[in-house]
Amino acid sequence: MNKIKQVLKKYWPSEKVNIFYEKLETSFPVYKIECLEIFIEDIFIQNPKVSSSDIFSYTKNMDAFLNSEEFLIDFFKSTETFEGNLIASKLENNPLEVERIIDGLLKKEKIKFKENENQFIVWYL
Repeated sequence: MNKIKQVLKKYWPSEKVNIFYEKLETSFPVYKIECLEIFIEDIFIQNPKVSSSDIFSYTKNMDAFLNSEEFLIDFFKSTETFEGNLIASKLENNPLEVERIIDGLLKKEKIKFKENENQFIVWYL
């Protein structure tokens, strides 16, 4: 979480960073703050004048999963429709279909993600 403060201090005065961070900690669960930590540099590269309210909005739209398959299954099951459940069931143990859908979401600029072997962090755009 120190990474967030380090990046913010490059763009904002220290007092603003401290106030923002305190509000961040009281507004979001730890896992959401950890997601923001993954994307914070990208956010400022994209827009060095990003507002604190925009960062809060972005943080609300971030989530963490074990992998891309878990993300997509959760995504489609959350629709609570027959079609969503059907798609989710087709994704289980089907890495090619998972990759195809993830690529489609990226091309349509619906998500950004970062992953390592134990995490799939997604930012819904």
